[in-house]
Order: sequence, then C-alpha cells, then structure tokens
Amino acid sequence: MFDQALSVGYFEGPLREAIHQFKYRPCRSLGKPLALWMLEHVGLDRDIDIVMPVPLHTRRLRQRGFNQALLLAHGVSSAYNIPLSSDNLARIRYTRPQVELSGSDRIANVEGAFALRQPEYVEGRKVLLVDDVFTTGSTLNECSTVLKEAGALNVSALTLARAV
Repeated sequence: MFDQALSVGYFEGPLREAIHQFKYRPCRSLGKPLALWMLEHVGLDRDIDIVMPVPLHTRRLRQRGFNQALLLAHGVSSAYNIPLSSDNLARIRYTRPQVELSGSDRIANVEGAFALRQPEYVEGRKVLLVDDVFTTGSTLNECSTVLKEAGALNVSALTLARAV
C-alpha cells in the first residue's frame, strides 16, 4: 500500500477532457505541460529518491504507442532533478483496461501483474509512483506492494486526477 496519494484535481470537466486528449487521441505533446501543471498544483515532498511511472504491458504499449504515465513521470523527474526509473517496474501480465471494470474486479485484475526487474534498486529508497488517474487505487496499491516488498522505504503516488 502506498504511503501518500496526491492528485491535482477531480477526473471531470476540462481536466478529464485534457487527459482523454492526451491518452486516447493521442496527443503526446500534452505530456510535459500536464506534468508541469501537476507540479504547480500539488505540494510535492521533494525528499524523493526515484520517480517511477506505472508501466503498461508491452501489448498495450504497442497499441497506444506510448505510456502516458512515463511522459508525466519524465516531466516530474526533469523538473525536480530526481532520477527516473522508467523500466524497472514492469507489468508482467496483460490485464483488461481498468476503465472497463468495477471496484472489486479492478483489484483482481491487477493482482500479480507487476514485478521489479532489479528489486535491489528500490531497497531503502523513497519512490514517487506517477500515473494519470487514481480511480480505486488498485493499480497504485499493487505497484506499491511490489515496491515495498523489495524494501522501498516509502511509496507516494502522484496523479493528475482522482475519480469521484
């Protein structure tokens, strides 16, 4: 389980539209401005050792062409000069898109779906996990569990929006 979760706003109105444009159109160029906007609107503790995006499965990455969480994480990493670990946390099992599922189904969908390629890299470190939308927290919880089991001291989650 993550130690802290921060979101810039609610997943509605113009923010929802911006995320949909970014993720599904796709409009990759929104990655950097959305990351900077996110940082301007949250009180992020800068005592972070590593920034990590929530990973996509390789099949979904091929379909979409990019990982929106990676673009956001890159913006955070660059702005705060914190190392970005873009491929250590991996989605090792293909899962249905969470948007298609109810709360309890989301938990089961992502259970066991993530692993670390180099677990020793997170041991004793404070990790910032970045994604676009926090809905039930299932994906962030599963990623955080993997990170904590590998010895991460603290896992904070940062998202653009929180679903209500």
